[in-house]
Amino acid sequence: MNNTPKLVLMTSEELEHLIQNSVREALSEHSNPTPKGKTFQPHEYLSIEEASIFLKRSISTLYSDCHNNSIPFYKRGKFNYFLKSELDEWLASGRKKTAKEIREEALSNLSTKGGRR
Repeated sequence: MNNTPKLVLMTSEELEHLIQNSVREALSEHSNPTPKGKTFQPHEYLSIEEASIFLKRSISTLYSDCHNNSIPFYKRGKFNYFLKSELDEWLASGRKKTAKEIREEALSNLSTKGGRR
């Protein structure tokens, strides 16, 4: 058997991509050390432009929502920032019940409150 290693040829673009990915992984592991068994979830803040794209709303609508305090946001100086996880919760809180859920809730309320005098 021949135990000599095989020579693998790469294009310069493939080699550059491999090096970039390796450096990114090394930097990521070094800059975000986490205790064993735990995952680290940093807060992801969005600018008003990024929030506009994420929510699919115009920037002027977002400014109006901020002015009316109808959306969760943070203000630093003259800039508004949004925590992505809070925007997710805000979106989920606007869920409308289906007709079936409304009927079931009404029936449940009738059966529990129907015996009251």
